Amino acid sequence: MPAVRGDKSKKKTRRHTRDVDQVHLDLKNERHLEQFKDTKHVEDLPGLGEFYCKECAKWFESEANMGAHQKGKVHKRR
Repeated sequence: MPAVRGDKSKKKTRRHTRDVDQVHLDLKNERHLEQFKDTKHVEDLPGLGEFYCKECAKWFESEANMGAHQKGKVHKRR
């Protein structure tokens, strides 16, 4: 089913994560990461915000999902 604004806009905005420069600041400075995490409501996050990959800026539902992600190709490329 096509998107409301067209096919191209749906592809551009579907999986937008944090930009690379923001991720680098998170890795350098713990305070920058805490400011980002404080803007999110814990109830809205997968796994209640407990499992977070700093390198990829992604939330996970369980420790098993996060472990599988860390062994995967996407995480290793980041």
